[in-house]
Amino acid sequence: MTKEKALTAGLELFSEKGYSNVGLNEILETAEIPKGSFYHHFKSKEAFAIQVLERYSNCGLVVFKDALLKQSVLSPKERIKSYYKDRANEFEQKQFVKGCLLGDSCSEGGVSDEFKTFVEEQLEKWEFTIECCLEEGKENNQISKKVDTRMMASVILNGWEGAIFRMKSSKNRQPLDDFIQSLNLLI
Repeated sequence: MTKEKALTAGLELFSEKGYSNVGLNEILETAEIPKGSFYHHFKSKEAFAIQVLERYSNCGLVVFKDALLKQSVLSPKERIKSYYKDRANEFEQKQFVKGCLLGDSCSEGGVSDEFKTFVEEQLEKWEFTIECCLEEGKENNQISKKVDTRMMASVILNGWEGAIFRMKSSKNRQPLDDFIQSLNLLI
């Protein structure tokens, strides 16, 4: 229960403010747990953050894989576009305050190589999911056989993360819509 409360509080706080802008006391107050309980479950704030990111990524990947790999009614290209349109709508509902916790974590300073490696490994899982979807499109002749699916998956993921950064700074969905529209040119 205490661990769950901490992870839930961490997800909310890190999503709003970022890892570096959240202190341990704020986590403890939000989770309503004592410091000793926190350190019983987590060896450090950074170890805690890695568990928060892991939960975020794992939960998100379930939805992502379902949308990109299991929705056979739509073509792979349409699945990708539909997924990102749904995310853009969610960001708009949240008034463009929260973005992608993994993407945000890429720009965190003062973190260990372990933290950076973990974030990169999670992003690679997301990228691989896009690559699998694109490969299906190539196999079904819905996407050009000339497309380098690994590279295109990287471009799509990086483009989305960049659009999220722009969305957060401009407080509007235009960067997201521009990204989604660009998918017609990319794939």
